[in-house]
Amino acid sequence: MGINKKVIKMKNRLFSNYVTTVLGVLIIIFCAVMMFMEKANSTELSGWLALGIMFLRSKDSLIALPKE
Repeated sequence: MGINKKVIKMKNRLFSNYVTTVLGVLIIIFCAVMMFMEKANSTELSGWLALGIMFLRSKDSLIALPKE
């Protein structure tokens, strides 16, 4: 039962904080495109990938958006 609650909580965080979720997904897609086109490798993009994952895990208040 505990795992299901954690999954539901994570889904709620992703969808209720849509601004940071969209930013995180866009950053990760950008990194994937750059690696696919061989313009950069994963070592060079590691900071951007970490930032994208951080935005997926964070709340909108991280980027100073008012919370309703």
